[in-house]
Amino acid sequence: MATIIKFTVDGISDEMIVPSVNFGLNSFADVTNPTQEIDFQPISVSEFSFSILSPKAETSKALLEWITNHDVKGQAKFSISKQAMTESAREIILKDVCLTSYSESIDENFTSTDLSIVGRKVSIGDIEVDLSQSR
Repeated sequence: MATIIKFTVDGISDEMIVPSVNFGLNSFADVTNPTQEIDFQPISVSEFSFSILSPKAETSKALLEWITNHDVKGQAKFSISKQAMTESAREIILKDVCLTSYSESIDENFTSTDLSIVGRKVSIGDIEVDLSQSR
């Protein structure tokens, strides 16, 4: 059963198909002192790295403008679903989104654009991490 990942972002009309997306959440926990409680540091969320295949010319232009103008988009969303399943898609939503990396691979048969984004708030299902606040 194939997984389908769709990516949308405010200000770009094209819904993009993403073969895969990579990200992670991290927290440091100090466990060195056995007489004190374990001390957890705030959660950090890595960049979301992914590719889009053969983007439309207007989509490539909008992405280039996004990174070169240092724009902050209101929201970006990944909708992840199984092709043959009727259950609702898993959603990952980023708010106050910045495009931090853009690169293209072009050959005679194929075009791919690699992107990295970060957001001030990240919601994975009903779990939200607000990176603007220490916890």
